[in-house]
Amino acid sequence: MNIMQKQGSSAVFLAVILSALISITLVLVFAGRNQVRISIADGALNLASVSLLSEYDYYVQRDYGLFLINGTDTYLSSALRDYTGLAAKASSSRFCVVDMEPVRTQILDYMKSTGAASIVTDALSEGSGTSSSGGTGEHSIGGSMPDRTLRHGPTITGLPSRAVPDTDIITTARKLGENLTNPDAIFRTGTSKFIMSEYILQKFNRAETVRAADHFFSSEVEYIICGELSDAKNKRQTDLALEAVRAGLNITHIYSDPEKVSAIATAAEAITPGPGALVTQLAIATAWAAAESINDVKLLHKGCKVPIVKTPASWAIDLDSILEGYSGEDGCIRPQVNLGRTYDDYLRILLYTKDENIKTARILDLIQINMRKDHDAFFLVPECATGVSIDAEVYGRKLSYDRIY
Repeated sequence: MNIMQKQGSSAVFLAVILSALISITLVLVFAGRNQVRISIADGALNLASVSLLSEYDYYVQRDYGLFLINGTDTYLSSALRDYTGLAAKASSSRFCVVDMEPVRTQILDYMKSTGAASIVTDALSEGSGTSSSGGTGEHSIGGSMPDRTLRHGPTITGLPSRAVPDTDIITTARKLGENLTNPDAIFRTGTSKFIMSEYILQKFNRAETVRAADHFFSSEVEYIICGELSDAKNKRQTDLALEAVRAGLNITHIYSDPEKVSAIATAAEAITPGPGALVTQLAIATAWAAAESINDVKLLHKGCKVPIVKTPASWAIDLDSILEGYSGEDGCIRPQVNLGRTYDDYLRILLYTKDENIKTARILDLIQINMRKDHDAFFLVPECATGVSIDAEVYGRKLSYDRIY
């Protein structure tokens, strides 16, 4: 009897242990199955997020090297569910192109990945005769474009730069001309400012240089600098800014050249003898520097070069020409030498003065204007994004992802 009881107790004990082991095994099986399901879902969501990013705008990427996705959260979520079969949500609102930094990062990465930023070297030094644009093997297509004015209300209202503060380019240029002590810094390759300027000069039209005849504006680089809605105004404002830069540099040269100082003193004494000659000297020097500046800009538009820091040989207008009103045979007077910086180089100087956010915003302005003109009449940059965020719940576990270009 005792033996039977002992055997019965052992059987019960073994049954309890076996039940516990079976329960543990079942828990592990179900947990493992759920883990496998979560792992599969995780892989599917990762792959689906890449698929969503592949729906970037083709024309923006082809023409400007930027990846922008354009779609409502409803559309993106629907596409995500189609890709995965899971109850997941996708949103691009956190990566909306209101923040300029991701776009600027894409531009810099694009320039570095294509090798464009490294091909243009320090051969850009003044007097080398090398222009700052076209060094990458890209060339203008030639020809000319008509001046245009943007009047389309919806396009204007949606321009990204409308919400970005800017400073007056003429005032900025005047200060630059008066205080430009290290011009070589503007042309130092490898800096983010240099790379951004190179991107702008490669992708957009400017006076006398057509990069893309299908673009709306003929003076796109000038638009980035000035922000006016017409080619004529942008060109005029840019010329005034260049004249302001040159005026400060030219007045510095005049007072550093003993021969010019002596000529001014002699002319002033002849016009207003006595104490008033000092005031007349300043007026003559200012007028001389201004006339040389206007002549400088005319030379740039004719394809000539103008050095930042002039020498007597690169100075074009003598004092007699100022006093007699002589303006040259073809509207400008050429100096003895043709060395220095080109029009594109001087555009780079003005671009250097611009805030990075306003430059990036106006790049996006031009993309929007050109896209609406040629590819999508309803295209708006503020409705685009540089990434997506994904949220899903799989078997009680929340999964979240951020995917950016």
